[in-house]
Amino acid sequence: MSSSTISETMPHLTPANTRLVWISILPAAMLLGGLASFNPLLAIGLPLLIATGWILFRYPMLTIPVVIFIIYSNISVVAVNFHNVPSIVAKAVPALLAWPLFHYLFIRKEGIVLGPCLFWIVGYGIVQLIGALYSDRPEIAWESLHTFLFEGIVLYLLITNMVRTPNILRNTTWALLIAGCLMGGVPLYQQVTGSFDNEFGGLAQTGGEPGFGTGEITVAGEVDQKRLSGPIGEKNRYAQVMLLLIPLGLYRMKNEKHRGLKLLAFVATALAGIGSLLAFSRSTILVVGLVILFAAGMGYVNTKRVLIGGLICLFLILLTPQYRTRMASLASLGGLVASGQHSTADGALKGRATEMGGAVLAFLDHPLFGVGPGMFKYVSREYGERIGYRALKDERQAHSLLPGVAADSGLLGLVCLLGVFWTLISNLHRAYQSLKQSSPQLAETAVAYCLVIVVYFASGLFLHFAFIRYFWLMVAMADCVTLIALRTSQNMKNPQPMVAHC
Repeated sequence: MSSSTISETMPHLTPANTRLVWISILPAAMLLGGLASFNPLLAIGLPLLIATGWILFRYPMLTIPVVIFIIYSNISVVAVNFHNVPSIVAKAVPALLAWPLFHYLFIRKEGIVLGPCLFWIVGYGIVQLIGALYSDRPEIAWESLHTFLFEGIVLYLLITNMVRTPNILRNTTWALLIAGCLMGGVPLYQQVTGSFDNEFGGLAQTGGEPGFGTGEITVAGEVDQKRLSGPIGEKNRYAQVMLLLIPLGLYRMKNEKHRGLKLLAFVATALAGIGSLLAFSRSTILVVGLVILFAAGMGYVNTKRVLIGGLICLFLILLTPQYRTRMASLASLGGLVASGQHSTADGALKGRATEMGGAVLAFLDHPLFGVGPGMFKYVSREYGERIGYRALKDERQAHSLLPGVAADSGLLGLVCLLGVFWTLISNLHRAYQSLKQSSPQLAETAVAYCLVIVVYFASGLFLHFAFIRYFWLMVAMADCVTLIALRTSQNMKNPQPMVAHC
């Protein structure tokens, strides 16, 4: 990477060039004035877009964190759904990475990078292809396969070939955290001000649902609480996406040397936590507890920190009476098992149990390749009738990662996906063990991304496999950490192997 600074690479402006710039400002101002009278948003966005394009062309490595920010914050999808931006714009965002890829391959003459998880990912794709060919409705199954190809394999390959150095890894991690500030900050303002009718341009969506009763009674009746979903638009998924950022924020807060960056990491972590709570997902606290226990069992945190984490979770529950109300409904979970379809358990719990059980039955009927990628929702009602907890509406998902993948892609698909999780966690743990003395910051970055993967797995116990770009993005980032750690270990002539064999 070039050691020259930005100021050293900026073109020098001669007096003649300066006059040319000033002469160009007049027609540009007239053009923007005309646009402002026609479309103020376009008048603001056009110069910003031109300036951003010029900067990214000039400094191609800046494209990487910018694209990561856009993908994770879901801004491009929001622009399509709320601001009439053509859908091709959202689909073309990852294509921006072609410029830094060209820079790597043809200017720096560096080779293609193949991550440790690629074997399992390609295997998962092959299983889905076979499942789509033999599904009852292959034309529909192909849509899920198409999504996996572009939001899975292509995104994975682009990111693993972009994030090659510790500096770029740090910048992309910060891009994720800054995206979290936006994703958590706007819904927090929405909650504090009670502006639930205002979706803030798509950055604070509520889905138009009535919310749930909090148990607080006023003169006007019981107070309802909206479940917020930020720019994602789906409440439980929003909680999951925000939870993924918490380990990254905690470790950046620990390892950044500048106080301002430590403060920014604290703000990002707090907003990620608040955002996950504002979704009022009942699984959030359970996921946090499971991840803390995993971190303690692996030796990443000591007992004192585990207790502190538990107390913080308890404090957050006590601080949020609406969340206590949501969690109280889990008390009927035991009755669901004991009483079956006659249980008085919460209707949503009955629905989840029916969907998960139906997915298991679908897997047992199609054990090898499943019913086809994305196809379980079309047969969930049929299989749900065998469970009998609750009658399902059409096109219900499994609402659990492992049964859902088993139903859609069979045993072979499930093995491939579990292979991805195992490869990531084992490699990142090896990286931590190998580098915790020689390169402690990189070692703790490995821990952070390991916990991100564990967060996804734990939250996946309560959510089906959807919004897959977030998963494969984090898989790619975690593999990048492994590859960077491997190169660092080799540079230090450390003989300990870093990458597990596929």
